[in-house]
Amino acid sequence: MQRHLDEDLADLRQLLVAMGTLVESMIGRAVRLLTEHSDAEAAQLQRDEDEVNRLHIVVDEHCLRLFALRQPAAADLRLIASALKMSSELERIGDQAINMLQRARTLDEQPGDRPAIDLSALVRTASGMVADALDSFIRRDVTLARKVLEDEKTADDLRQEITRALVAEAEACGGGFNRILQLILVTHHLERIADHATNIAEDVIYLVLGKTIKHHIEEIRRQAANNAEAK
Repeated sequence: MQRHLDEDLADLRQLLVAMGTLVESMIGRAVRLLTEHSDAEAAQLQRDEDEVNRLHIVVDEHCLRLFALRQPAAADLRLIASALKMSSELERIGDQAINMLQRARTLDEQPGDRPAIDLSALVRTASGMVADALDSFIRRDVTLARKVLEDEKTADDLRQEITRALVAEAEACGGGFNRILQLILVTHHLERIADHATNIAEDVIYLVLGKTIKHHIEEIRRQAANNAEAK
């Protein structure tokens, strides 16, 4: 019985890794489409979303079957419960990539040049948080998961900074508001990706330590800031 459970749990981990790898590639495609129009890339992004949605259903069904048939012990129960939540977060990251695709299509339809606003720092932060959250799950690395929680504030600050710059651009040029709006929405989608990565990191900490930290993130950030000052 335990051997079969271990095999089923290994399959569950592989499904989550497959979902994570796919949503990482979706973020990259969506970001490229903001500056490089490509019907082929857009079509592939849509197919990727279909696959992520399929895997989400497969993970849910796999977890429910494990609950019903394998009688998992406490540690295994945490993995199954975490997997259910993580698959939902990954599916939502895929949704945000599709939302960015919609913003890219709207920008393609707008006349004139796009505002010269640099999104690269926010893109790197949000994408890096997703990659770190997934690595922390694969390696069961609580330290890396806590880094993701700390990076959320960086993503929030960058989004606010870019939004202020976009509003200033709109006020200065007196036109092209729809282009500005689309880019503001892009920053929102990137911030939401960072939020979902944070939720995955919280699930990893719960999985490894059996400790729920959802309402203690500010405390973790303060500790990180104090440690940085001490250095």
